[in-house]
Amino acid sequence: MQRKNYALLPQINRAALVACLTFTSIAWGPTAKSSTNLHSMALQQATRKTITGTVTDAHGDPLIGVSIRIKNAQGGTITDIDGKFTIQAPENATIDVSYVGYVTKSVKISSATPLTIVLEEDKKQLSEVVVTALGIKRESKALTYNVQDLKGSEVTKIKDANFINVLAGKVAGVTINQNASGVGGSSRVVMRGTKSLFGENNALYVLDGIPMQGLRTKQSDNFYESVEVADGDGISNINPDDIENMSVLTGASAAALYGNRGANGVILITTKKGTVGKPRVSFSNNTTFSSPFVTPKFQNTYGRKEGEFASWGEKLEHPSSYNPLDFFNTGYNVMNSVALSTGSETNQTHISIGSVNAGGIIPKNKYNRYNFTFRNSWDVIKDKLQFDFSLLYVRQNTKNGIGQGMYYNPLVPIYLFPPSDDIQRYAVYEMYNATRKFKTQNWPYGNLGLGIQNPFWIVNRNNFDTKRERYIGSFSAKWKITSWMNILGRARMDNAYTDFERKLYASTDGLFANPPGNWMTQEDKNTSTYLDFLVNIDKQLNEDVRLLANIGGSYFDEKYKSHVFEGNLTRVPNFFHPSNMTPSESSTVYSNLHTQTQSFYGKVEVGYRNFLFADATGRIDYFSTLLGTSKDYVFYPSVGASILLSEVLPLPKKIVSLWKLRGSYAQVGNPPSPYLTREAIALSNGNPVSEAHTPADHLKPEMTKAFELGMDLRLFENKLNIAATYYNSNTYNQLFRYKLPPSSGYEYAFENAGKVNNWGIELSASYNQKIGPVDWTANLIYSLNRNKIKELLPEFVTDRTTNTTVKAPTEFEVSSAESYKMILRKGGTMSDIYATHLKQDYQGNILVDGNVQKDDNDFIKVGSAAPRYNLSLRNSFAWKGIEFGFMIDARVGGVVVSATQALLDQFGVSKQTADARDAGGVNVNNGKVNAEQYYAVVAGGRTGLLAHYAYSATNVRLREMSLSYDLPEKWFTNKLKVNLSLTAHNLLMLYNKAPFDPELTANTGTYYQGFDYFMPPSQRNIGFSVKVNF
Repeated sequence: MQRKNYALLPQINRAALVACLTFTSIAWGPTAKSSTNLHSMALQQATRKTITGTVTDAHGDPLIGVSIRIKNAQGGTITDIDGKFTIQAPENATIDVSYVGYVTKSVKISSATPLTIVLEEDKKQLSEVVVTALGIKRESKALTYNVQDLKGSEVTKIKDANFINVLAGKVAGVTINQNASGVGGSSRVVMRGTKSLFGENNALYVLDGIPMQGLRTKQSDNFYESVEVADGDGISNINPDDIENMSVLTGASAAALYGNRGANGVILITTKKGTVGKPRVSFSNNTTFSSPFVTPKFQNTYGRKEGEFASWGEKLEHPSSYNPLDFFNTGYNVMNSVALSTGSETNQTHISIGSVNAGGIIPKNKYNRYNFTFRNSWDVIKDKLQFDFSLLYVRQNTKNGIGQGMYYNPLVPIYLFPPSDDIQRYAVYEMYNATRKFKTQNWPYGNLGLGIQNPFWIVNRNNFDTKRERYIGSFSAKWKITSWMNILGRARMDNAYTDFERKLYASTDGLFANPPGNWMTQEDKNTSTYLDFLVNIDKQLNEDVRLLANIGGSYFDEKYKSHVFEGNLTRVPNFFHPSNMTPSESSTVYSNLHTQTQSFYGKVEVGYRNFLFADATGRIDYFSTLLGTSKDYVFYPSVGASILLSEVLPLPKKIVSLWKLRGSYAQVGNPPSPYLTREAIALSNGNPVSEAHTPADHLKPEMTKAFELGMDLRLFENKLNIAATYYNSNTYNQLFRYKLPPSSGYEYAFENAGKVNNWGIELSASYNQKIGPVDWTANLIYSLNRNKIKELLPEFVTDRTTNTTVKAPTEFEVSSAESYKMILRKGGTMSDIYATHLKQDYQGNILVDGNVQKDDNDFIKVGSAAPRYNLSLRNSFAWKGIEFGFMIDARVGGVVVSATQALLDQFGVSKQTADARDAGGVNVNNGKVNAEQYYAVVAGGRTGLLAHYAYSATNVRLREMSLSYDLPEKWFTNKLKVNLSLTAHNLLMLYNKAPFDPELTANTGTYYQGFDYFMPPSQRNIGFSVKVNF
């Protein structure tokens, strides 16, 4: 277990921790008179003397805020910033020395002072202090809602360039879908189900108490091409080695102080600070190698017909050696990090440099990222005024990242290529063209209506390059006004500059470019400014009642500018410059967005006799997006209560260490999109052609009202820990856009209506046991969520331009890809998938009239993309510096569809088409249908009839496995600590019926989920890591 050095806690939080422990140590409830009380009175009347001493951990580092109490008597104190204490105590008395995370120690006072007391870490005890909203630290036993805490070591044990992916299976109530674009891509993170029909559903990230801006990027809105500028979560480019710990707030009550930005849950990230004492240097290297994890199954026994590309020819005399999977490279990911931490009692500094250098499994896909972090904490006036300054710089470059789609995707020709042909004939992807006098694409098959090109040409001559630089500067000042009050002020500037370039070289297919080529550039600038202040009060009102209060306000300003220039080259082939383009062959698009939120908030928490707690919060957000409406602000309240039954009931402490019941209620929400309250006009060539939408000056923000009930139970001296939560939320005032009749003069209007319900269960359990010399830890996580659309628009809505009623739509199509749709209907879910199918009779039998027939008129519901529940089991075994761990993760239920499989069937290259031909046809209604004719219908078009390509999304995998060894420190004269590890991610798929990984997504938004259209496969990663500390 990693040593928890509480002595080196960040100074900015020390005052709160010291005050917390002080009030805990002196809170006394009434006790009955007994011989113990009489002895206590006698001790108080005895002669007292001044006792001084120092408390340290096993490494000699001072411990701050340690509780020092006289045994069987009143009176106590705590250690200061240097671990020192002074107390008045009777001669020959005994003092109890206790500290969170350490074994309590009783010390007999002797004549020899000062005392030196060393506390040992209590490895059985869970962390008692967690980070909550606004970066406020609280004792976990006092919380009225569920907070899940993860140490930084959990993030770096098995690394990912986007550390958020490592949380999968480790936090209850959180569903993470990794982006198919590969290393460095954003992830979809949803807590307690999707809530907003047309707004944001991803979690909020908070770095050192300050919300991160979400970088505005393009999301897939069709099945033709993948996202060009991804990575919009704003957090995936943070160096995981800079993380000290994370707290996950899945519920509305926990996140209520963040207002609208916390509506979808919050991930709080605390980064490392400098340490007191000698300089400490750490180095880590993590190297992994990647290979495709879940892939389609191909045939190699049937070739193509003469003059055709599809493989519906005769059976080959000998099986072909062509294997589409040979196209993939062995990917690699090398992550290095070096950090220096040093400081005195009044000034500490942490500096780190990190790098990620990765090559994807698809040729020419590269990702490089470089991080620099500087953080300084300064105790300007000892115990009175502290400053904290940090600077983060990130530089990254992504080349040829592919999410999914037909266009610019080498997997389409690779997967569909006929086994009877020789792919190596086209590895020379360009040849000299005597007519055009330069090299052109070598590909005889054309685009086949799918945008197909030579796959080697695509990876070498359809180039996508994204570069980003990001600067995050933060400053905070904390002033301790009294022993029970301080004020904190924080500021952050976050600027990100993204440049995207696409080059399509001459002889790229005419669907995408003119013969000389095509060029596109996009420049994005995301900037945000955040300011806040927070007054913190922590006061013991009397022996029974403790008051904690936080009052503050914040200012958050976001700006986004985008400039897109795109066009065909006209004269000189492959000369990518505006001078080689004409206005008729190019276009320029400018985008500007500016939003601002001003907020005031407060929280009050009351603790009674250290067993009964109640809290209430309130926040008011003033939104720029609501300017012009009747109400430009929103109020978010929350209330909660908890009771420690283990402190009230006469329960045996050796069996029941803690038993807490908790409950809370909260309201949070989302504001509407920018500029909807104003009239918008559509332009064509600079001329107004129509009114785009009516001025929506009646809009209100979405509002989620949620409650949760839970229990925390710790048994057998903290060996078994259980946390269970039931939650229920309803989201109102959903923002709908609907079409208006032409007579209105507008295209569409907006209206608030609708109701979405989510309810679910979160369960987490951990067990710690020492089996002989082996320390065994097991963790079980279970999450269940049920989503239902209770209401959409009413039957009629008011056209506010004419004050007449208009019949409202009864359903909303939110994703479409020919035979795939996601449709919102009353009584359904936000993840329902609809697809086309074969004609059937009234008994459900497929109609056959020589061949099967497509039903062009009906989309049927095939299921929901959301899982029914998630389940994971982690185990860790430690023995003499050796640690072995693994995690099995399951997502049960849900449906996905694969248009990839449909196209493989249509072109006759899938294994099942070969099996059907070998069997004499496809079984339909106890008869056989010719395989080529059958698949021409069921897999026809560009996506096939996807009701017949729907699969269970249930999957069970060995997600993680690691084996590490701490080399004996004596080998390095006790000056170095070296850890060597072998790691694996996605090592084995234990159960999966889909022809792709159901957890992958090409879109981190709400929709286009559960849909595979030539997505790159998920990856199995195996590697090693080295960590050195000295």
